[in-house]
Amino acid sequence: MRTKTILKNLFMGTAVLVLTTMVSSCKKDDVDESGSANVKVVNASSSSTDQGFFLASKTVINGGLSYGDASDYIVTNSGNNLEAQFRNEGTATAYASDRFDLDKGAYYTIFLAGDGQAARVKLYKDDLASPAEGKAKVRFIHLSDAVSGNIDIKNGSGGNVVVNLAHDASSNYISLDPGVLSLNVYASGQTTSLANINLTAFTAGKIYTVYITGSSANSITVRQISHN
Repeated sequence: MRTKTILKNLFMGTAVLVLTTMVSSCKKDDVDESGSANVKVVNASSSSTDQGFFLASKTVINGGLSYGDASDYIVTNSGNNLEAQFRNEGTATAYASDRFDLDKGAYYTIFLAGDGQAARVKLYKDDLASPAEGKAKVRFIHLSDAVSGNIDIKNGSGGNVVVNLAHDASSNYISLDPGVLSLNVYASGQTTSLANINLTAFTAGKIYTVYITGSSANSITVRQISHN
C-alpha cells in the first residue's frame, strides 16, 4: 500500500512538472530582458493610414510610418513568442498583429503587408554579411495579394532574376551588378508582364530588399529598401 501511495505521489508530481513546463513554454511575450535584437519596420500596406509599431506591448514606433516608409534599424528586446503589432496612428487597437521569436543579436525586417482584412505582419531575418566585391546583395519578397500564387522576376532583357517565388516568401540573397535595374514581374510560367519597374541604382557594397506589393492588378508595385 505504501509503495502504491509513493508511486501515486510521484506520478502526480511528474504531471504537475510537465504541466508547469508546458505552460512556461507557451508563455506569451517571453521577453529576454538582457538580450536585444534589431528591427527595421516597413509599411507595405497601400491602403493603410500612418502606422505605429509595438513589440511585446512596448512602443517601437509611435506613429508616422506611411505607406512605403521604412525605418532605420531599431534596437529592441529579443525573446520568444513576442507580439508584433501595427496600429493606426493615435489608436490603441491592432490593425494587424502576429507573434515571432527574435534571436539575441539578430537583425530582422518586419513588414505590414496586405490591405483591409488581408492585412498581416511578416518577419524576415536579415543577412548583413558584406556583398561580394564590386556587387550589390539583393533579396526579393513577394507580398502582392494581386498574385496569390508564385511569381517570376525577370530583368529587362528577359533573363531570370528569381523564379517561382511563393506568396509571402523571401528569395535567397543574390549578387547583382551596380546600376539601375529594370524588372518585369510575371505570374510563374506566364508571359504577360504584371508590372515593369525601373529601380533606383544599386550601389556596390550595399544590401537591399526588393519587395512586390499591391492588392489589385493595376496597383502592383516594386519597391526597394537598403540595409546598410
